Amino acid sequence: MPAAISWSIIFSFVFLIGIAPLWAAIALIVYLMYWFFRLLYMSLLLILAHHRMLSKKNTNWLNLCKKANTDKRFEDIWHIVLYTIYKEPPGVIRDSLSSLKKVDYPSDRLIVVLAGEEREEGVLEKLKGIQKEFIEYFKDILITIHPKDLPGEIASKGANATYAARYVKDYLKKNKIDLGDVLISCFDADTCAHRQYFSCLTYHFLINPKRYRVSFQPLPVYNNNIYYTPVFARLIEMGSTLWQLIESMRDEKFVTFSSHSMSFKTLAEVDYWPVDMVSDDSLIFWRCFLKFNGDYSTYSLDVPVYMDIAVGRGFFDTLRVQYKQKRRWAWGVEGFVYLGMGFLENNQIPFRLKFRKLFQILDSHINWATWSIIISFIVPSVLLWTALKGKDELIFFNLSYINRTIWHIFTFILFICLLISKEFIPPRPKGRSRLIYLSFVWQWFLTPFVSACLGSFPALDAQTRMMLGKKLKFYPTPKKRELADNIVLPAIVK
Repeated sequence: MPAAISWSIIFSFVFLIGIAPLWAAIALIVYLMYWFFRLLYMSLLLILAHHRMLSKKNTNWLNLCKKANTDKRFEDIWHIVLYTIYKEPPGVIRDSLSSLKKVDYPSDRLIVVLAGEEREEGVLEKLKGIQKEFIEYFKDILITIHPKDLPGEIASKGANATYAARYVKDYLKKNKIDLGDVLISCFDADTCAHRQYFSCLTYHFLINPKRYRVSFQPLPVYNNNIYYTPVFARLIEMGSTLWQLIESMRDEKFVTFSSHSMSFKTLAEVDYWPVDMVSDDSLIFWRCFLKFNGDYSTYSLDVPVYMDIAVGRGFFDTLRVQYKQKRRWAWGVEGFVYLGMGFLENNQIPFRLKFRKLFQILDSHINWATWSIIISFIVPSVLLWTALKGKDELIFFNLSYINRTIWHIFTFILFICLLISKEFIPPRPKGRSRLIYLSFVWQWFLTPFVSACLGSFPALDAQTRMMLGKKLKFYPTPKKRELADNIVLPAIVK
């Protein structure tokens, strides 16, 4: 269904342009007016989200934890920090643990899990070396090696994380730790936690009366290697950060994405992450949503986590890596199928809520696959055609006028994005020229082209593969850093 709708929208415009340009212009005017109001709405949400983030910037979350007057005590809470690892260089993992050892949360309440894959040769030796280096900074560092080719599984992050979490459950029971007192954070290997991340997480867990019916989502900021990546990769990942900032303001549509945290008790109740699907981060939310009959939500945390921008061996390889990563993200449309099938078997969730959630997934993924193609390619094609044909009908003039208005608003939003993105740019490392800041400005003018090539096209690709029954394998994004010895990662500094 998603692919059929997306392709129908695109082909309808192309078809109308060929046989009925007048009707094509009318349809495009309606579409542009829709995006006119949608862009205004999103820009308002972005400004409000940024204001909220700044207002909480200097909060002492650890102090609030200690003062929280709830049925649970701060001293009772444990944290499991689970890193899923597959072929990441040891330096990437060390950087993540280096940031973790600098958090303000008591280190004797942090248990680190390094979840490796048997498919990676020499992974046990690699993880044991890291364990030996960092063991003194935490309560414990556990190592799990996920066996390859287990029945009913695909090679994915979710399968690895689930295997590790089952091991952790036995560990907690052996050490007589109540699962209800444990929060688990599932991180990628390159995730560097903000200094106050676990304090902020603990505080919101303590004060939330429905703490076992909520996931906690930090803002993912892709800036660990921001000074060493091509412009288009930097732009698309910064756009992902800002989009998550917008989504955090829409509680009814907010779902888990990438690195996230939740109660271990809840995770065990829903039987952990899916082991046979690609989009484990969003599907764990929908699994909980179905399990608890719609009584589940995602809460936006007020602190970020820092991650790598996906890069390859060079410009074109980075383009390939980015395309595959975004296609994997867009494969999250499988949540539409997963949720729809789940709704057929669940009579406890109101029909209105079912319809709203299914429409939410469908709307977001169809817009993802179509908007930049229509605005960046189809509308300009119609305007060029009218100019070449000398068309002077009022409808084409209105189309041109509305299109210019849309682009003015779009430029305004890009200016907002430029200002807000400054909050996420770390200090310039030694060896990098100040001129690089110019590229941080002009990169935003590439947004229409980059949004189409690394946004809509991968999404359309993913939907089409699903429609044709072609399964998408989980693509583990490569982590690659080539830094001089005297350079400290910006995320570690933060």
